[in-house]
Amino acid sequence: RELNAGGGMMVSENAFADAIILLLSALINDPEEVTVPGAAWSLSYKYNLSERLAVGGTSVYNPSPDRWIPDFVINDRWKRRSLTTAGEATVYWAKQRAFQFYGTAGVGFFVKRKSFYEVQTETEFGYTFQVTPAGLRIGDKVGVFMELGYGYKGVFNGGLSVRF
Repeated sequence: RELNAGGGMMVSENAFADAIILLLSALINDPEEVTVPGAAWSLSYKYNLSERLAVGGTSVYNPSPDRWIPDFVINDRWKRRSLTTAGEATVYWAKQRAFQFYGTAGVGFFVKRKSFYEVQTETEFGYTFQVTPAGLRIGDKVGVFMELGYGYKGVFNGGLSVRF
């Protein structure tokens, strides 16, 4: 069993639609600087079913969703935040006592709340995913992890990990 607490950058709650927007933006818009507004915070649990396979779940809180995705309509006055809950499966490509190289995939749903000066609020629900082909954990009982992927945990994700 393992518990991970991490922070992710360039998070996409609505990963399906954002992938299309990023592709279209790359094709038709002038290149823009990507701004990284801050981290989304995650808490994940893994349970090892076998030596090479683990399953679990995660929750991700993002205090500034949609800030790095190119927007066709600029609307910075809305305050946004989101919560994602998902189930995940992890496959270990290489696993030793103090070193693991792995990949993770997960699907789940998100709730995104937008407010405009607390006068107007909107809530959005949707399905989302995370694909992390490259993850690295270093440490035995307590360790650090780094991941590279796309979805609700972000393109770059890392943090602390505890096994019990």
